[in-house]
Amino acid sequence: MSKKKETWKPKTKSFKARVHRIKLDMGKIKEDQRCIRDEQRDIRERFEDVNRQCDALRLETEAIVKQSALNRIRLVIMLNILEARQVGDFDKVALLTRFLNSVSNRRNK
Repeated sequence: MSKKKETWKPKTKSFKARVHRIKLDMGKIKEDQRCIRDEQRDIRERFEDVNRQCDALRLETEAIVKQSALNRIRLVIMLNILEARQVGDFDKVALLTRFLNSVSNRRNK
């Protein structure tokens, strides 16, 4: 009995079709990855813009808080000046007026 040796030969037509399909899939994957990188770059840029706006808003808020505190101090001093005038304590009026001027000058610097 003679046995014929079997050798494995892939079907070239189906093999080529699979290789072609894999290459197409790889091309689509490559395009998808490029799109993902572009989207990530856009998101990163938008995130950086939001961070810059946040920083600017934080600085503006700090400036407003400082200005508000100075305004409250000035109002309290002015109220004390009025009360000192009502009772006739002109030494206190002069002292508070100088203090108000120094606070106002500090604000302008």
